[in-house]
Amino acid sequence: MAREQVSSILRAIQILECFTDVETEWTLKALVDQLDLPTTTVFRQVSTLASRQYLVQDPVRKSYQVGPRLVMLASSILSQSDLRRLARPELERLSDAVKETINLSILIDHDIFYLDKVETHRSIVCNTRIGSRAPAYATSSGKVMLASLSEKEIDRFCCWMQERAKPLTDRTITDPEKLRAELKIAQVQGVAIDDGEIEEGLICYGAPIYDMDGRVTAAVSISGPGYRMQEEKEFMLREIRKTATNISRLLGYPCSTHPSNSDLASDRQSGIISTGDRHKEA
Repeated sequence: MAREQVSSILRAIQILECFTDVETEWTLKALVDQLDLPTTTVFRQVSTLASRQYLVQDPVRKSYQVGPRLVMLASSILSQSDLRRLARPELERLSDAVKETINLSILIDHDIFYLDKVETHRSIVCNTRIGSRAPAYATSSGKVMLASLSEKEIDRFCCWMQERAKPLTDRTITDPEKLRAELKIAQVQGVAIDDGEIEEGLICYGAPIYDMDGRVTAAVSISGPGYRMQEEKEFMLREIRKTATNISRLLGYPCSTHPSNSDLASDRQSGIISTGDRHKEA
């Protein structure tokens, strides 16, 4: 393939990657400024993407949004996900056990991407949906996946965070050093906690899912109102660890080395304090 064609494809991908849950709509000028590309180049690319319905243009505001063909492609990918298919029964089992919202997610760049979600009759409304993204630094799933990265990768994430992280609530951690402390706790405990950091009044417990090569490939989380999640904390943490272990086993991970349910007791004995406990002590 000619170099010009490869460059054109890469520019189209750059444009599509600008569209997120936070930035759902872009004008031509905003895309030009964001990508630092010539106006004619960006115009040519968005025109092509719009003609193929990967983007659609608002006739009044002249801004662009994700089009139906891109949504259809994303839905096709989600429906064929082996991880999602294998994990689904375990997510449903966990939902039946804890009666709260369950999410399955993966790490993409600086965000988590929600692959699946299970709700129950007593689930509170969470601002998550399948196919949406959320900042990794503000979520329990994001923290446990970030905790599995190398020191260099964590350094790069923290450098980005220093410049780009924005608070979503009064509790959102935007200080890279505070995040590093959270990641160290997650590495030891095998779970991470989001205490109202992505949504006021919401507590989430997340645990990592391992693949057959021992890499953290995804995370599962429980989300619920703070009062219930605190009251049933030990039960929730035990169940989230159990579910993560079961899904990891389905992916071929030798679970004899996976964090066990007894870790909760050892955490308490070692004096490790969770995010939620620190908030209560503050």
